[in-house]
This record gives sequence, C-alpha cells and structure tokens, in this order.
Amino acid sequence: MKKRNEVDPKEIWAIEDLYATDEAFYADIKKLGDMADKFKEDFKDLKTADDVYKSLEAYAEISGLTDRLGTFSGISKETDATDDAMAKRDAKFGSEYAKIAATLSFYDSALVKVDPKILDQVAKDHPGYEYYLKRVKDEAKYLLDEKTEAALAALAPTFDAPYVNYNDMRYGDMKFENINYKGEEVVLNHNTFEEYLEGETDTELRRKAFADYHKVLGAYQNADASVYNTLIQNEKIMADLRGYKSVFHYLLARQDVDFDIYENHIDIIMEKLAPIMRKYATIIKNHYGLDEMTYADLKLAIDPEYEPQVSIDQARDYIVDGLSPLGEEYIGYIKKAFADKWIDYSQNIGKRTGAFCASPYGSHPFIMTTYNNSMSQVMTLAHELGHAGQGILSNDNQNALSNDMSMYFVEAPSTANEITMERYLLKKAEDDREKLWVLATMIGKTYYHNFVTHYLEAAFQREVYRRVDKGESLGADDFNDIFREKLQEFWGDSVKLNEGAELTWMRQPHYYMGLYSFTYQAGLTVGTAISEKIVHGTEEDRKTWLEVLKMGGSRGPIDLAKAAGVDMSTTKPIEDAIDFIGEIIDQIDELMGKLDMYK
Repeated sequence: MKKRNEVDPKEIWAIEDLYATDEAFYADIKKLGDMADKFKEDFKDLKTADDVYKSLEAYAEISGLTDRLGTFSGISKETDATDDAMAKRDAKFGSEYAKIAATLSFYDSALVKVDPKILDQVAKDHPGYEYYLKRVKDEAKYLLDEKTEAALAALAPTFDAPYVNYNDMRYGDMKFENINYKGEEVVLNHNTFEEYLEGETDTELRRKAFADYHKVLGAYQNADASVYNTLIQNEKIMADLRGYKSVFHYLLARQDVDFDIYENHIDIIMEKLAPIMRKYATIIKNHYGLDEMTYADLKLAIDPEYEPQVSIDQARDYIVDGLSPLGEEYIGYIKKAFADKWIDYSQNIGKRTGAFCASPYGSHPFIMTTYNNSMSQVMTLAHELGHAGQGILSNDNQNALSNDMSMYFVEAPSTANEITMERYLLKKAEDDREKLWVLATMIGKTYYHNFVTHYLEAAFQREVYRRVDKGESLGADDFNDIFREKLQEFWGDSVKLNEGAELTWMRQPHYYMGLYSFTYQAGLTVGTAISEKIVHGTEEDRKTWLEVLKMGGSRGPIDLAKAAGVDMSTTKPIEDAIDFIGEIIDQIDELMGKLDMYK
C-alpha cells in the first residue's frame, strides 16, 4: 500500500474546502473562543422571550462553527493515523474546545431557570427551536450546579481519551507480519484482512489469516480492555452523578429513545433472526463443501467470481441511475459529490478501515471509504451518499442546533439508499446467476453487516452495561467470555467458534460512541421500509421521505420514523424486516439448487 503522500490526488477529498491552511483553522479556533466569551457576557441573564431567542441564534452560530472545526480536525486524522501533525492538530482543538465548552456550560442551566411559559412562547414563535427547547426541559432535572457543569466540560477531553487511545492502539501500534503462503507473500493488516482476506475463497489461507490477525489482537487485549473499562466506568459515574435510573437511561437519553424500545429490539432479533441466519451459514458451508462451518468462514461471499469490477466513474453512473426515483435535486448532490471531490476513496497506509460520512454545518459533506473496484463497494458508496444527502437537506433547512438527527435514526437514510441500489440491480439482473449474486450481496453485505455484526455488538454491549450497573469492573477475560456467549447464543451449533472469535469486540470503535451499535438495526429497519416506498411507492411517498430528511434533528427519532410511515414504537417493523431477510435467504437457497451450486 502507498503512503498518503503517494496517492493520486484524484482519489483524495478536498478537505481544503473546510480549511485551506492550518493558519485559517487556528484563527477560527480563536474566533470561536471570542464568540463564547461574548456569548456568556451577553446571555448570562435571560429574562424575556427575545433574550432567549437571540441567545439561541447566537448559540446556533457557535455550534455551526464548532461543527466545522471539529470535523476538520477529526476526519483529517482518520485518513492517516501515522501522521503525527494531524493527531496533534486534533488534540489541540480538543484542548482548546474544552476551555470553550467550560465557558458555555452555563447556558443549559440558564435556560431551565427561565419561566417555562416564556420557553413555550419562544418554541411557538420560532418552531425551529421547539424540539431543542423540549430536550433542554426534559434533561433539566439531570443538570448539576453551574460550577460542576463547567468543571465537567473542562474535563471533556479526558472523557474522550479512551476512543483516542483505542484508535492509536489499533491503527498506530498494532503491527502485522505478512503471510508466506505457497511461496508468495500476502500482506496482512486491518484493511487487507477486512476487505479481502476475511472473504478469501482459499479456505487454508482464509483461516490462517483469521488466526494470524487475531493473534495480534490478542497481544493487545488487556490494554484494550483497560481502555474500554475506563470508558464504561466513566459513563456509569456520570449516570450516577446526574441521577439517571441506570447507565442505559443515561446513554439512551442522548438518542431520545425509551429503554423498553431498546430492550425489545435486542430481544426480538435474537429470538427471530438467529434461526434464519443459521440457515444462511449452512448454505455457505454446503456451497463451499467445507468440512465444518467456522466463524472464520462467515464472511465468504456466494459466487464471488461473478462480482463485476466497477471503476469509480461507473459506480457514479450506477448510483445516479439507481437512486433516480428520489428526483433531480437529490441526484444533483450525488453528481457534485463525485465531481467536486467530496469523497476520499484511496487505499493508503494508516487509513482507518470502514467508511463514514461527515456533514459539517455550513459545508458540503465529506465521505471516506477505501474503494476496491468491486460492485459491493458501489452499495457502500450509495450508503454513505445517503448520509450526505440527508446532511445537505437537513443543514439547508434547519438551524445548527436542530440539524443533527438522533443516532437512533441516522442510519435510515443511508440504508434506504443501499437497499434501493440493490433492488435496482436485482431488477436489472439478466439471468438467475446475476439475480443470485445481488440477493447474496443483500444478505452478505447489507443485512449481515447491520443486522448481524452490529446486532451482536449490541447484545454484547447490553450485557457489559448490565454488569457495570451492578458495580462490576471488567477485564479482557470478561469481555471475551461475554462476546463468546453471545456468539454461541446466536449461531448455536451451526457455526464452530475459532480461537480468536471472542476477540471480535476489539474490532469496532462503536463501543466508544454510546449505544451506537443497536441503532444500526433500527436504521436498517426503517431503511428497509423506506426503500420499498422509494422503489414501489408513489411520488407522494418519495416526496414525504425527502421532507423527513429535511427535518434533520427537529423531531425525535420515533416521531421522524412515524412521519416517514414507520412505527418503531412497536417491534412489527423489525419483524417485517426479519421476514424480508428470511425470504431473500429462501430465494438464495432455491436459486443455488437450481444452478447446481452445492458441493
């Protein structure tokens, strides 16, 4: 793999659109500090509705600038963890912003001291701030005194340290030895394992890569466990300090999701999806004629030789055509993403695995991925462009305090795009083999990733927090045991767990982002229903969806879903999505028999 400075500039995003120079970046940090100081001076005493409204407008401006600064410093280092300059710049912003946050920490307390009738009047007169003010009132009872809030805000960088430590360990410290296999050297690192070797059809090489990769993870498990335990203990302390019923209630408050909804989601998937996915595992085993189905074999694709190679320009054309039902304005954003370098798709040393989209307020979105010219990557791009489209529509129609939707809903726009693309390819399929490939991609990529990989993370995480709530401090052995138990519960006797499978908890940063993992299945559930409306619904259905995207974070996630026609307060949409998964797997089984693809 190339170093970052050796990559073709065409493959790198135009990060300079945010800040062309470090000088401009640091000047805006200074500006933000000055804005915070003036804000505290101007709004330390809120008496009238006009005072409250003006303070909200000023606070939104501060929030927008903070978003741009934080995005620039944060996403830059994700493209190259070996670049100390980027890491130092991000750390500098973190330390400076901690002081700014301490200055601003008085504001929520000042708002809740205002007569509720005045807040209600502001919400009525300026509906763009209605949901924000509701959230302020809802969380009022969990606020501490002003001095304590200022101290906690100043300590914020230390609370974020576990996530930084995790990334430093994973991408900076972990070193892998290449595999000497049949006289050839096979490169082993995070990217090659997760992008290629995990799905390698040569069983001996695949299982060896799995063993070697997890051997390195195992060498860091105690350090990683210590970092993770620090995070969850901090969260428990904060939950107790603020008076939440449990650490779950503290973390779910960030998403504005009820605890019962969280519990029901996780339980129903273990009960109803696990048997269906065991059938899928058996299909893979029979297709490849494996002596036994192991955890190291689950990422095997069905008929990978068929997968078309697609250039980045071809990917753009597929996505533009596939998502065309969403209208010319939406497609215009997609075209600009490719033409104006919103996407960083290079493969270089130090670049983090996976993909993400950041949509800073007052700027175009930035998408990071590692494009490998496979058709499945087209779906990844469509997914991230779903985040981008939502970010644009939200930023253009909401203030900076109401633009970010709840984490619970945030994966709906992306997965709706991803499934819509797959339905598009399925419709275009010219024969049974092509149809099989699309169906297998839907399961092996979209639904496996979101409804299995992230679900198992969520089930693991729930047990971790249950123990933390009881006052336990956890180490590597505990995390390993919990993850192994969840794998066994989900896969049963259909999959043998290789040594190292229990270390899967070390492979995702999601645990450092609250209860993020469980939101993937929520988003995909909504996305599945919305995709049906995009492809087979009416023009009014599609218009309604675009209007929901414009709402951003101006409503809670359950209300956003209801506005889109999906009632996530019940488990029915999840059960419908699981039934859809089961139907796809049945079709895969039928087509494979028809094509004589079982060994």
